[in-house]
Amino acid sequence: MDSFKLDHFLRTYSRTEIKHKNGFATQYATKGKYRLINNIYQFNTDNVPDSDTIIVYKNQRFDDVPTHVHDHIEINYMYSGSCSQIIDGHEVILKKGQMTLIDTRTPHAIGYTDENDILINFIIKKDYLNNSFFSKLTDNNLITSFFINAINQDNTDLNYLIFNTENNQRLQMFILEFIYEYFYPTLNSTEIKKSLFVLIILEMINTLDTSINLESITKSSTIIILALQYLEKNFLTCSLDSTAKYLNINPCYLTTLLKKNFNYSYKELIIKLKMQYASKLLLNSSYSIDQIAHECGYQNLSFFYKKFKETYYCLPKEYRNRNKKR
Repeated sequence: MDSFKLDHFLRTYSRTEIKHKNGFATQYATKGKYRLINNIYQFNTDNVPDSDTIIVYKNQRFDDVPTHVHDHIEINYMYSGSCSQIIDGHEVILKKGQMTLIDTRTPHAIGYTDENDILINFIIKKDYLNNSFFSKLTDNNLITSFFINAINQDNTDLNYLIFNTENNQRLQMFILEFIYEYFYPTLNSTEIKKSLFVLIILEMINTLDTSINLESITKSSTIIILALQYLEKNFLTCSLDSTAKYLNINPCYLTTLLKKNFNYSYKELIIKLKMQYASKLLLNSSYSIDQIAHECGYQNLSFFYKKFKETYYCLPKEYRNRNKKR
């Protein structure tokens, strides 16, 4: 990637920006691409080819963008400077290196952006995140599952997320490489962009516990994320009561939240985590099956076998032999 070339490209005035500089504000038509309903513009992608699953464009400076909604998921990346946004009625100040993820049908507006305020918009068709790869991600861990499911479903509790990613150099690199590949495509550009976008999403998930701005989500979603972080670290020793005490909430309320978001009870989630741990030990250690069962907190070997088979549709020895050959 030629970072100087990309920087020059992003800072060069577009025709629209030149018009804005000369005092001409953008006039949003009320038909075609833009529709005005209840004083909110409806931005749609009806005319975008199916092959364009991700669209990237620079927010046009020297003007503001009125309140609008999309029929797609949007990721905003603050390349330079800062900007104010009103998202779902909440004011957000986005700084250089930070990101927002905005769900479909979520009203948002962008304030006036000046010379150095360069905001990059990623437009993502929602069904793209339903493909087989992203569906498989939900099996990795509970936080990943919550993140992907929240994006894919019509979830009124999680309309947008703010990511404080300004210090994540690896994520910045992935994003800039994607932007460069989008505007300066190479021979294998389609596959490169797919791979880079996967890396972007994975890195966002990797740092979810440290980068997400908890003020940008509802109280129940905050509790879910904190609970999942706690369970991932303490599933071998924690209980419903100890988890609820850590979160300072009623155990029954925690059970309700987990059931609503995962369709699992607390006990079922703990078993799921223990089975994931068992599968890792089977593939990455020389422990016997008995040792692995004990490591996972099971004294009753028959119960361990039963739960493992319910999860992976085979017994532990078969699972080890089958997957170690790959």
